[in-house]
Amino acid sequence: MRGREFLSRLREEVLIGDGAIGTMLSERGFGRDASYERLNLTHPAILTDLHQAYLDAGAEVLETNTFGANRTRLGERHAGEVAQINRAGVALVRQVAKDRAFIAGSVGPLSVRPAGRESAPLSDDEVREIFREQIVALADAGADLLMLETFTDLHQLLLALETARSACDLPVVCLLAFHEKGHTYAGVHVSTALESLTRAGADVIGANCGRGVRCVVHAVKLLTSATDLPIAAYPNAGLPEYVDGRYLFGAPLPYLTDQAVAMVEQGVNLIGGCCGTTPAYVARLRERLGKRRPAARLASPARPAATPAPPTPASLPAHSLLRRRGERPFVVVELDPPRDLQYEPVLRRASELRDLGVDALTMGDNTVATLRMGNMALAQIVQEQTDLPVIVHLTCRDHNLLGLQSLLMAAYVQGLHHLLALTGDPARVGDQPGATSVYDLNSFGLVELIAKFNRGVNNAGLPLGRPTEFTIGVAFNPNGRNLAAQVARLRKKVALGAHFAMTQPIYDLDRYRQMRQETADLGIPIFVGVMPLVSERNAEFVHNEVPGIVLTDAVRQRMKGLSGKAGRQTGLEICKELIDGMIDTADGFYLIPPQTRTELAVELAEYIRQCCAKRESKSAVR
Repeated sequence: MRGREFLSRLREEVLIGDGAIGTMLSERGFGRDASYERLNLTHPAILTDLHQAYLDAGAEVLETNTFGANRTRLGERHAGEVAQINRAGVALVRQVAKDRAFIAGSVGPLSVRPAGRESAPLSDDEVREIFREQIVALADAGADLLMLETFTDLHQLLLALETARSACDLPVVCLLAFHEKGHTYAGVHVSTALESLTRAGADVIGANCGRGVRCVVHAVKLLTSATDLPIAAYPNAGLPEYVDGRYLFGAPLPYLTDQAVAMVEQGVNLIGGCCGTTPAYVARLRERLGKRRPAARLASPARPAATPAPPTPASLPAHSLLRRRGERPFVVVELDPPRDLQYEPVLRRASELRDLGVDALTMGDNTVATLRMGNMALAQIVQEQTDLPVIVHLTCRDHNLLGLQSLLMAAYVQGLHHLLALTGDPARVGDQPGATSVYDLNSFGLVELIAKFNRGVNNAGLPLGRPTEFTIGVAFNPNGRNLAAQVARLRKKVALGAHFAMTQPIYDLDRYRQMRQETADLGIPIFVGVMPLVSERNAEFVHNEVPGIVLTDAVRQRMKGLSGKAGRQTGLEICKELIDGMIDTADGFYLIPPQTRTELAVELAEYIRQCCAKRESKSAVR
């Protein structure tokens, strides 16, 4: 009943929402490390005082303090309190509002990689189930509507909306965070979001948070000119400044109020505030707006072009090393940067490999989360001094979305045009205590990001000045029980723009043949990982402790009891036998020597060269 009343009133009058909760709690001394949502249980009086202040200021829609009250953000320790926290959030608002204001159950985006899942993103079914747990608790506790807010990922918002529609009959307000050019930080344009959310059944659509007031103003202008649906706007109080552990928002109250009133005059039906806004802002809005009918909207102009869907794999860049592929397999050798400042041995080995006819080198990005020299700086030196292309590994572990884009721009102008897009091993498995993983993106998102750069725009859809010409590589693990699942992951990466793949080391020729059959239709070269073992101890460690690598029983038996020169020799023999079984069908080989034994890669590269020469000689005789 209250939900229908909310929608009816939006058509007849402009409703005023409340303002910030999180930044107001910060002002009351709760640090960033506190779980603000758990304050519903531990400090309820603080919340009722805050809700009362907004009600007294004139707010007619009060949000619950449940923005992050889902199990991905509460963490493993408090995941069992999801329902309790959400029910308490509704009860605290109802205690204050009674029937004087509508209760909006706040639902924020999920952490796509919750604690313990750093390298494994949530599936769509998992996302739906996590949202369902929170939404059902809010609905059962008596919320009048749902406020799905501050989403930057349209796909996740659509999953939340779908879940809300199936779990309850409450009205749903959908708010995305845009920047001032009308795109989300994931590159989705306002018009695309509007079309998708309208089709999915959103009752109210709008913008909140983002980069200050301008981004919401711009989004609202596009929304009100393109739809008859009710529109909501909840701007921040300007851009934040980080001071002494707190975010301070400095937009003057008169400016903030003027902008809010201007949005109402464009046709906004629900106006409130996000980060940095206060009861004083709501009071000023109430004073300026009074009881006002929604403004008539302008005739709809032509909509801006929607952001194009990611293309199927683009043609190879003009200067891609893959264009040099002939009949013989490619040979790529991994030479990781050193753990100290002594990089000269890497240069010497690179020159030796160049003279053997190796096609490219590849350099890891703090492989296995172990500290090494930055690979981009060293890759540039190697390329300049050896004229040998370097495929630079780029992980999502160590760089946030902003930093990744800066690195991509720098890599391109440095002449590093071949990348291997990786999620990266979690920092906690590495050698630097206290280091943390970032994971703003995973490997799929990174491939998509690089593909955007190749189209001439950054992640937010803003022009780069010219397109990049990155050749995009991805990792592929053909080992393990479920090859079909791994092929499906590779297929998705190819659809997002990948040009080639490099596999984990393979020690099983039957699995190699199965992999070739299952990936034959993908249309990209796959370079097979070949890693020489050096001892029984090394073999057992690789088989039992290194994710993604599986040794056959026969290989483990051959390495049994071996070490030193005998171990290295047997390891090379195994690799040569594998190469013999693959060379007629392989697109290329990715040689991965132990970093203290790079001479093993030299011997294998020479062996591949000899095999190719023999094959060419036989062809000439025929």
